Amino acid sequence: MEADARLGSIGRWQDRLPGGTGDGVALWVSMRILLGLLAAYVVLHGQAPGPCHFELARNGWQTIPPLANEGPAFPLVGVWQRWDACWYTKIATYGYEPAELSVNFWPMFPLLTGLVAIPLAGAVALSGLIVSAVAYVAAMVGLFRLVRRDVNEPVALRTMVLITIFPTAFFLFAPFTEATFLALAVWTLIAARERHWAWAFVLGAMAALTRIQGIFLTPVIGWEALAAAGVLAWRPWVERRLPPVDWTALARGVAGSIGPIVGFLGFIAYSTAVAGQSPLDTQAAWGGKDFHWPWEVAAASWQWVFDHQDPLQLVNLGSLVLFAVLLIAVVRKLPFSYFLYALPQVVLLATRLQPTPLTSTARYLLVVFPVFVILAMIPWPRVRLAWSTGSAVFLGVLAYEFLKGSYIA
Repeated sequence: MEADARLGSIGRWQDRLPGGTGDGVALWVSMRILLGLLAAYVVLHGQAPGPCHFELARNGWQTIPPLANEGPAFPLVGVWQRWDACWYTKIATYGYEPAELSVNFWPMFPLLTGLVAIPLAGAVALSGLIVSAVAYVAAMVGLFRLVRRDVNEPVALRTMVLITIFPTAFFLFAPFTEATFLALAVWTLIAARERHWAWAFVLGAMAALTRIQGIFLTPVIGWEALAAAGVLAWRPWVERRLPPVDWTALARGVAGSIGPIVGFLGFIAYSTAVAGQSPLDTQAAWGGKDFHWPWEVAAASWQWVFDHQDPLQLVNLGSLVLFAVLLIAVVRKLPFSYFLYALPQVVLLATRLQPTPLTSTARYLLVVFPVFVILAMIPWPRVRLAWSTGSAVFLGVLAYEFLKGSYIA
């Protein structure tokens, strides 16, 4: 009887949590254990370089952030402290230094990392993992809520799984911005879809302070504002009689859509004042400002595969082509605001050569969640199983290479 009472108490406690919380936590625990075992294997076999090995080898930093490079801290934490994660820990520790190029990295993630590090005695590498963990669960809960509302619960659950096993999904569990941006983007769309314009403003501004792509949430919120006010239909090609315009709702929605712009311009102004340059000024050092036609980028990527024997280019190119094709299904099967969120991100990736063709494309596509919703809607179980199996295999391979110090995505 006592055991039954305890189980009943646990059940009632779980019922109070938002839908999808248990599934999100279970996915995080499972992936954290599997990735932890892989990291331990790499470290025990002497294949893992120390934290920030690339940045330290270049010897171009004036200040070095705390490195989790001793004892059990290295296989548990420090092995994930690589590439962009090193810049985020540096910013979390020292802020934006005038002589550095750190303003290319947007402030929300290092700000959160620095705040979490305060009670952890400045352990910024560990705090970055904690921020990503909380953000991942928040993103999964948000996806469950959003997709269950707009499609159904089974598709929502499959969407959570498919994002989690995407070949570059280990970035969601590393101290990078992927999980944070995904969570903020999803919840911004939820706020807009549910007409909570103040929250859309705040969350949209935070997303724009996390990654430059956050500015693309402005048309997303704006579209939902127009729909809420009765200015246009849910799908632009469907003819229907519209109700009288609700000007109050329109004004509130448009005000909410300004949030990403405020976040974007706010960091431009702040970085210029503090570091003497903005992220727009540092683009030349991180790959340039030039844009190219998508077919030129695809041709350059294909040629790079053969010239440099680089299979990762095939992953990037294949991912980009797949996502571009599936955008057709996104615009047909999902609310139009999903398409407005996904389209500019795919287009941006398809028009840049920086510093190699399609650099980091497979990682940036990880947050384009509407495509994963479409994948989850595939009606043939065998096709979904084949996709999931191949995706999980590539996830293991790419995570292994990342832990060994290779530049991935």
